Amino acid sequence: MECILHKYFPKRYLTLLEYLYRTPSGAGLTRDAQPPNVLLFIGGLYDSFRSPGYVDDLATLFPRNAPDQKWRVMHVQLSSAGRAFGIFDLNRDVEEISHAISYIREHVTRSSTTPVVIMGHSTGCQDVMHYLTSPPASSASASASSPSSSSSSSPRPRSVISGAIMQAPVSDREAILDEINKKPDVRESYEEALATCASTPAARHATTILPTHVTKDIVGPAPISVSRFLSLASPDSPARPSIDDYFSSDLSDEHLRTTFGRIGSVDFFQPSPPPDPRGLLTTNSSDSDKKTKSVLILESGSDGAVPAYIDKHQLIARWKGAIEAGSDGRATSSSHSMVVPNAVHDISGSTVQARTARLIDMRGAVLRYLEDVVGDVGHEADPSGPWPIWQHDKKAIEAEAGLSDVKL
Repeated sequence: MECILHKYFPKRYLTLLEYLYRTPSGAGLTRDAQPPNVLLFIGGLYDSFRSPGYVDDLATLFPRNAPDQKWRVMHVQLSSAGRAFGIFDLNRDVEEISHAISYIREHVTRSSTTPVVIMGHSTGCQDVMHYLTSPPASSASASASSPSSSSSSSPRPRSVISGAIMQAPVSDREAILDEINKKPDVRESYEEALATCASTPAARHATTILPTHVTKDIVGPAPISVSRFLSLASPDSPARPSIDDYFSSDLSDEHLRTTFGRIGSVDFFQPSPPPDPRGLLTTNSSDSDKKTKSVLILESGSDGAVPAYIDKHQLIARWKGAIEAGSDGRATSSSHSMVVPNAVHDISGSTVQARTARLIDMRGAVLRYLEDVVGDVGHEADPSGPWPIWQHDKKAIEAEAGLSDVKL
């Protein structure tokens, strides 16, 4: 698939990947469309461009050579991408995501009103939550938790977003605890890592790397600092959760109101205003207030990173309750939020069930949500836009499923 790389943060050598998927049916067009709306993807631990693979599947819904294409898919590279997640933290991630959105508006769409919806996968969901709910990080607090943080004296205001999607939000802490309860050797490594953390002066947490032979069975073969390890493992939870611990099932309702409950109050979360009946763009802030802020939550039904004892449906319901309790009607969880049946953590796989989860259920929920918070997507019966592509894949998978049920 053809892509464009944009250098959005030259000082940190960070880039944005823009997908340029084209269909043969649109080959006669003289030039590609320049879509006004952006779906910005944020990966999880170890992810880099085109990982997870389903980002390609999202991009195929919006071929650039389709007439009047309204959406483009982009993927942001953060300092923490790939194996660097253990060196940097959520504060730096949020700073870079905001920087990327500003770049998109200034240099890609060249419009200050471009609607941007952010979508996180796995630990990218922590980035989404941190973007929405964390207080601005001062230079002092940022440098204390992440090396080479911005040295600006005051935090830069976060860029406005129109929506937020979380696919496979999981608790790293509960995943780690589940693993050490199953494997005694991993428990030994975990306890050794905690002992090293405890013996390291707090002032050196951000710059001290734990021994890889100790942490590789816990977080994989990547260098990780004391501060990031403690943030992911969050050993003081649920009483005192770390900044990475947004999704543990044992966090109190009171604590959830301090995270999920803040979503309705942030002024940079602004669903796009409804279209003016005269065909003009409305920019009055009161217009955007007419749309309730909502987040789309997509849990994977067969997620191996979620312990078996956790009720995913109940967890989504608790998060929705916290959002609504703290927002006074200004925010909610999207009605399209769901536990995606048969979906593994990254919704990969080639079976009929796996492709149904990825191409039909997940993509269908994303399309419906984008239509709700921004528009320019349409509805399932529409003859143009992304839905005919979705319908084609749906019919093909259903036909294959029907054949697989035939006993010869």
